[in-house]
Amino acid sequence: MALPAVTSKPEDRVAIAHLGQALKTALADEKSPLKSFLNGDPQPRRAIERDLEPTAVDDLLRFGVAEQAGDLLRPRFQAQLIGPHLVFSDLRQSMRVVRKTEERNAYVDPMWEGPTLSNLLVREPAESGLDMGCGCGVIALAMSTYCRRVVALDMNPRALMLARFNMALNGVDNVEVLESDLFSAVQGATFDRIVFNAPVGMELLPRNALESGEQILIRFFSALSKHLKSGGMLHMNVCVKEWSRASFATNLRAWLGENHRDFQSLFIELWRVERGFKFKVRRWLAPFVLPRQYGRLLHIRRGLLIAERNGVARHAETASSYDTWATSLGPRFGASLVKSLLGADPGKAPAGPATAVLNTLDDDHRPLGGSVTTAIFSKLQNVPAAALL
Repeated sequence: MALPAVTSKPEDRVAIAHLGQALKTALADEKSPLKSFLNGDPQPRRAIERDLEPTAVDDLLRFGVAEQAGDLLRPRFQAQLIGPHLVFSDLRQSMRVVRKTEERNAYVDPMWEGPTLSNLLVREPAESGLDMGCGCGVIALAMSTYCRRVVALDMNPRALMLARFNMALNGVDNVEVLESDLFSAVQGATFDRIVFNAPVGMELLPRNALESGEQILIRFFSALSKHLKSGGMLHMNVCVKEWSRASFATNLRAWLGENHRDFQSLFIELWRVERGFKFKVRRWLAPFVLPRQYGRLLHIRRGLLIAERNGVARHAETASSYDTWATSLGPRFGASLVKSLLGADPGKAPAGPATAVLNTLDDDHRPLGGSVTTAIFSKLQNVPAAALL
C-alpha cells in the first residue's frame, strides 16, 4: 500500500484556499457527485466539472488530491466537512490491512476521533492553544476559531503534510504546524489550552497491550506543568488501565508529580474492557511486565480527560457514550456540558447547570440533550481524596 502525497508548495496557499472555497460551495448541494468523490468514490470528470470550474478540477490534480484514469477522476484522499472546515485525510482502509504494511506508522487515520473530540472542547477565547498529535489538523482547525494562535504538533511527516494543506485549504493562518516528539519543539513555551488526541486503539493487540499507551502518558503528564498556564485547560482522549491497587486517579496524580494539587480533573468513560480471551491473556501477563505493586488488572478504560489548572485538587468521574451524541448535539452543547460537570457537586441534582446546558439546544434536540445530561450527571462521582495522594 503506497500512501500518496500532497504536491503543493508554500506559494500555493492562495490557490489552495480558492480551491477549498470552491469545494465547500459545491458541497452545499446535497446531491452533488462531489460528495461521493470526496468520500473516496471515483467519479466521471464531466460530472465533477458540472459542480466545479475546470481550473478547480485541474487544481485537484495539480495538488495531488486526485488522479485521472481515462474519463474517471480517482480520489487519492478523502475529505469531509467538520463544522465550517473541509478536512482531507487518508482514504479509509481496513486497520488490519494498514497494520500489516511498512507504512502503517505513516497512515493518517481518517478523523476517527477528531470530530467527536472537537465537539467537546470548551471554546472560550484564549491567547494560545496547542494541538498535540494533530494528525490531519481537525482539532487545530477548531482551536483556530477561539485561540489567537495555535501550534499543531505531530511526529508523522504525512500528518504534518496534510495538516498544513488543510490549514491552507480553509484559509487559516494562525496555526503553526511543527514536527515534534511530544513537547520537544515547544520547549519553554506555555499555552492556555492543550488538546491531546493520545494514541489509542492498539491496547488489545498482543504486542503492546499491557502498556495501553501509558508510556506516552507518563512522559506527557510529567511535562504538562511546564507548558499549561495557570487557569489553563487540557482536553485529552486517553486509554488507561485500572488496577486493584492503582486506579487511574492514583496514577494520574503520580504522573503529574509535585504539582498534582494544581489540577482539577474529570474523566468521562466511553467504554471499558474487562472480559474476553484477549483481556484474560493480558491480565495473566501483567505481573511479568509491569510493577507487581499495581495489583490485579481489573479493566482497560477509554474516555475523555479534562483537566483545569485552577488549584482545586479534585478528581471526578462519570460515563457516557458520547461518540453517539457529541456530533449531533454540537460544540455549544458539548462545551456547556463539560463546564457544568467541572463545576458540579456530585450527588446533588444539577438543576441550574442542566438548564444552562439545555439552553444551548433547539427544541428538536432538547429531548436527546435532556436524556444525555440526566444520565451523565447521575453517574458523576468524586474519587475520594485519599486515592489522589
